[in-house]
Amino acid sequence: MTEGVIPVGTTAVEKRGIAVEVPEWLSDRCTMCNECAFVCPHAAIRPFLADEDELAEAPEGFIVREMRGANGQKYRIQVSVEDCTGCGLCVEACPAKGKALTMRPYEEQKEQALNWAFAMTLRQKENPAKPGTVLGSQFNKPLLEFSGACAGCGETPYVKLLTQMFGDRMMIANATGCSSIWGGTSPVSPYTTNHLGQGPAWSNSLFEDNAEYGYGMFLANQTRREKLAAQLQLLKAAVSEELQALIEDWDLHREESAGTQQRAAKLIAALEAEVSDTPQLAPILKEKDLFVKPSQWMIGGDGWAYDIGFGGIDHVLASGADVNILVLDNEVYSNTGGQVSKATPTSAIAKFAASGKFVSKKTWE
Repeated sequence: MTEGVIPVGTTAVEKRGIAVEVPEWLSDRCTMCNECAFVCPHAAIRPFLADEDELAEAPEGFIVREMRGANGQKYRIQVSVEDCTGCGLCVEACPAKGKALTMRPYEEQKEQALNWAFAMTLRQKENPAKPGTVLGSQFNKPLLEFSGACAGCGETPYVKLLTQMFGDRMMIANATGCSSIWGGTSPVSPYTTNHLGQGPAWSNSLFEDNAEYGYGMFLANQTRREKLAAQLQLLKAAVSEELQALIEDWDLHREESAGTQQRAAKLIAALEAEVSDTPQLAPILKEKDLFVKPSQWMIGGDGWAYDIGFGGIDHVLASGADVNILVLDNEVYSNTGGQVSKATPTSAIAKFAASGKFVSKKTWE
């Protein structure tokens, strides 16, 4: 794209099929804990819920279990064998006695591609588990999937989890490093959207200024939302009492994360219902994406967070702004081959630091 925008969700069509062995789900041993999906670096193994009507169209061999407390819905762990990298982390994480997952040759599991294709047609169900838990988080669609990260990557599961928790309104400033390579290698993008078309907005500036860059995103969005709120207040007298009440409710709670999507949806529907009678509302509707409070994140490795970008992080944190920082602490400069960083522990030896480190790991206290 000439404006620098990359279409999202494009890694889903690559289907690289690089794994020699892939996990097989043994349904009779599964405890339905979802830990396998939780640790998967590539979102290639997921839990799915299906109802009886959907299962009537299921391929032969689409085995399911009764899901606890889900009103008759059925549960299945499904692997995308063509997207799996064969790292085996899901097998290691499985707590079931005798293991509910086992690594099998890819050639023996190729038919699972059909089951995966069917599973992807299942509609999103109401989450049957407690929010904020491992079990509950994995019923939310991961909005980071099938990246080109190394097999067994330790970074992507954390970012994937963030997208499952905040991805429908997430804005990401990403420091240059491993996470900018697997996160934004043109022309494909592992970031994607949910069934409503909502997903993370991602961008990368430089290695050293990521905190400032993300802070700029936050300030720009905040300024635009404040301007929109002022415009709505000026138009209140021209709209119905019902819409006035929705405007007041939105303005009162616009800096609150909880319920922001619901408030935005109600306000947008009411504005659309009255825009034909009140044309002044048309410019407001053009900015409707601003009704949802964004969740601003700065993400990067220890080279950025402990070393070259630390000063910017310090200033952003001191501002008290409502932003979030995720440090992917590799304890080494991994993207450039393995040099010592300030996060490297004492005596640790890296590929390009054979003599080890003579000082302790930098702390944030």
